[in-house]
Amino acid sequence: MRGILWLVTSGLMTLSLAMAACAPTPTPTAPTTPTTPATPTTTPAAPVAPATEKPQQEGIKPAAESPQYGGTLNLVQTTDITVWDDIVTRTTTPGPTFSFTNDPLWGGDWSKGPAGGYGTKETDWAEYYDRFDQKIGYLAENWKWTVNAAKNEGTIIYQIRQGKRYALNREPWAEASRLAGGREVSTDDVVFSLKQMVTDRRAYIYRANPELRVAEITKTGPWEVTIKLPLDALYVGIGRFGNYGRVVPPEVVAKYGDMAKWQNSAGSGSFILTDYVPGSIAVMARNPSYWMKDPVGSGKGSQLPYLERVRYLIIPDASTRLAALRTGKLDQLTGVSTEDATQLRRTTPALLEAEGPGGGQPTISMRTDLPPFNDIRVRRALMMATDFQAINQSFYDGKGQILTWPYGYRASYADLYLSLDDPEIPASVREFYTYNPEKAKQLLKEAGYPGGLKTSALITQTEVDYYSIIKDMWAKVGIDVELDVKDRGAWQTIMARRGHQALAYYAQGPVAMWYTAITLAGEGPANASMINDPFINDALAKIRIALLTESETSGMRLYKEMMKYVLDQAYVIPGVSGSSSRFWWPWLKNYSGEFTTDFGSGNSWIRWVWLDQDMKKKMGY
Repeated sequence: MRGILWLVTSGLMTLSLAMAACAPTPTPTAPTTPTTPATPTTTPAAPVAPATEKPQQEGIKPAAESPQYGGTLNLVQTTDITVWDDIVTRTTTPGPTFSFTNDPLWGGDWSKGPAGGYGTKETDWAEYYDRFDQKIGYLAENWKWTVNAAKNEGTIIYQIRQGKRYALNREPWAEASRLAGGREVSTDDVVFSLKQMVTDRRAYIYRANPELRVAEITKTGPWEVTIKLPLDALYVGIGRFGNYGRVVPPEVVAKYGDMAKWQNSAGSGSFILTDYVPGSIAVMARNPSYWMKDPVGSGKGSQLPYLERVRYLIIPDASTRLAALRTGKLDQLTGVSTEDATQLRRTTPALLEAEGPGGGQPTISMRTDLPPFNDIRVRRALMMATDFQAINQSFYDGKGQILTWPYGYRASYADLYLSLDDPEIPASVREFYTYNPEKAKQLLKEAGYPGGLKTSALITQTEVDYYSIIKDMWAKVGIDVELDVKDRGAWQTIMARRGHQALAYYAQGPVAMWYTAITLAGEGPANASMINDPFINDALAKIRIALLTESETSGMRLYKEMMKYVLDQAYVIPGVSGSSSRFWWPWLKNYSGEFTTDFGSGNSWIRWVWLDQDMKKKMGY
């Protein structure tokens, strides 16, 4: 049956690749010399310590040869591309092509990671990170922010990069691009684009961050943009405006009403969208006038990007994606499960690999504002009735992370993580992370439930298998859990209004947004345990001030101190997490297994990599 499936899916792949081959080929353009980027200035922060975990790709030597221009990088999308702009179609992340056709104000500094063996390795770029002290300027040349506590006001000032031009797309259909005509990106364009984010009701940021709607965004100099907003919204504003502020030409929006159609693509990013076939492929060509230069290595000072084209092949089927990688039709593949990674190592040993954070088991939140979960003894009993080590062994061969709430360990955020083996962790926390059903029964008896208790858990079909394991474990101490399984839409509706009555699952969000503490406080659905703890609320206020007036490291250290109390309250049962792998062929140079450097958008590393086309041919691909 598997062989028959491969015959069918390989035929689909052949069709997809044939369509890709028919895509228009951009005319090669010799690299030009862009304006040298200035070094951005930010609020001073202590340096991040190098990761203590296993390096992502040990033994890789920096490429001695000079980078080559040209070649086509083949990547994959698991679903069709529907996001083409920042306002109408955007959700939590920009579309995979929009990430490169339209630059943000800032992005992660690739050279602070492995960077093909030449980086500083201050971070591993293993997932969505948002350390402000690990940024470089894109459209913004530099920036600063100030705090006025007396006026309860924060101010962000961006100096916009001069000489940056909109790319001119010469494809016959690209009328929108020609409206901008290759003109210079102006400060007015930046103001227009940032205002769209917080005033247009269709925009994701308008909906997700209502506190930013009052932001005053003005042009305060020929190349200066100033944003004023309430102090308690400043830190969120720094992240959102910096990462999400992708600039578009206002004349395109004026003519078409929005940029929701792919044909309306127009920007000043590193690549130009040249073709899209729904459900099959999207093609981007190199922007020959892009400003950025290679910061490190044998290509230091060379104009970026090196790649002539990038193709996203849309392949929903997992086995087809793996086959495409094995046969060299893909140059890189991310999100490979533990099982599939084991198979790839055996069948295709020439592939290089890096491990990063992967999916995990769902968390279990509870109504801590209602009986019986308002009693800390009940919550601790649930913890001690959960055999975390057995779950870790069963799912991840003992290699997973157990303490994953509010966040698991990440290299760029090591300063906020309180591990189970940290000498500062309270003994009581270490105790209830240890499976002890007899102590769990004792705690339930002390809380007034000598015969156990009955409760329910609101989940979707996706969580049934794991919650069934938990149900069986808890039954041994007298806790009877009814699984209330809803379809995804019904579950979302109930959770949005915080309508669950006992236990429930809710996703945590990326560690990069740790300072928002959405699972620890507030009235959003992510705070599914209904935590309203004065100690936590007070600590978070102090942490956010320290972030703004001292450094991110200072804020994270205060957060770690707060976690000694938070974990001791057992507000949430964490889900054990595992890892996933990224594989790539050795002809992909300057790549060290990075996931992305730009918060909220994937594959940002393509700006810096190059292809050894001779090696690829010698390897038979």
